[in-house]
Amino acid sequence: MNDNETARICYCEKGVKVAGQPSLIFIHGFASSKRTWLSVIKHIPHTYHCIAIDLPGHGESIGFNEEYYIGANVIDLLKQFFDKLHFIEPICLIGESMGGSIVAMFATKYPFDVGIICLLSPPPGEEYETDLLQQLRSGTYHSILPETLKQYHAAVKSLSEKKIRLTRLLTKKYFKTHLHTVNQYQRILQVAFEHDYPNLGETYKQLKYLTCPAFIIWGREDKLCHPAGAHYLAKLLSKSELIIFDNCGHLITIDKPEETADAIINFLERNPYYESRL
Repeated sequence: MNDNETARICYCEKGVKVAGQPSLIFIHGFASSKRTWLSVIKHIPHTYHCIAIDLPGHGESIGFNEEYYIGANVIDLLKQFFDKLHFIEPICLIGESMGGSIVAMFATKYPFDVGIICLLSPPPGEEYETDLLQQLRSGTYHSILPETLKQYHAAVKSLSEKKIRLTRLLTKKYFKTHLHTVNQYQRILQVAFEHDYPNLGETYKQLKYLTCPAFIIWGREDKLCHPAGAHYLAKLLSKSELIIFDNCGHLITIDKPEETADAIINFLERNPYYESRL
C-alpha cells in the first residue's frame, strides 16, 4: 500500500462482519489516533462490527512518506486497505474533524463502497472559517499543537467543553507522547492547508450526488469548526440528518462519547441497510 514495503496501517477491531449489516469504520482527526474512538466504540452494541484506523503520520501506522499526508492519497490508501479486508457489505464510514473531510472525499470518489456516512464537525471550508482556523492557516499552530503548559491549558479549554481536571500526571503524559511528534504534525498541517483545504469547497459540492444516508454531528460550542458548517453540509446531502449537541466543543468524542454512540446507532436503525442502497 506504499512504495515502502515496511509501511503498515494499524487498526483496532471489535466484533465480526455480519451479512446485511455495514461494518462501522472510524476515522480520527488531526494529531489524534484510533484511540480517540474507544470512548465511543465501547458504547456501540457488540452486534456491530467496528474498526478504528490510525491514519498515516498518526498513532501506530508507520512507514508512510509525506505523499500520504495528502487527502487524495489517503483515500486511495484507505480504498486499498478496505479491499484487503474483504468487507461483505458497503461500509458505514465515520470521521471526526479532519477525519470527517477524509470521509467526504472518500465517499465522493468511491460512492459504491459506502452505505452510510457520519460526519463529526469536519472543517467546512473558508466560507465558514473561524478565528482559530485562520490562525492555523497562517502558520500559528499552538491552538491545537501546544508546546508549553500555558498553551496546553488554553488548547484544552478552546477545543472541549468538558471540565477536564488537568492533573500533573495527565499533563506530563501529553508532553511525553506529543512533543516529539510536533514537527511531524506541523508538517501534516502544512500539507493539508496546501493541498486539501483550498479544495474542500469543491469536494463538498460533490456530496449532492451521494444517494446514501448521511448523519452530521456538531458541537454547539465548537470554536474551531463553526456550527454553521453543519447546516451547510446538511443542505448539500439529500438524505441527511443533523444533530447539534449542547455543551459540546470541537472534540465531540471527548465531550459526548456515549451520546455520539447512541445517536449513530439510532441513525443506523432509522436507515435500514438495504433500504439505504435503493
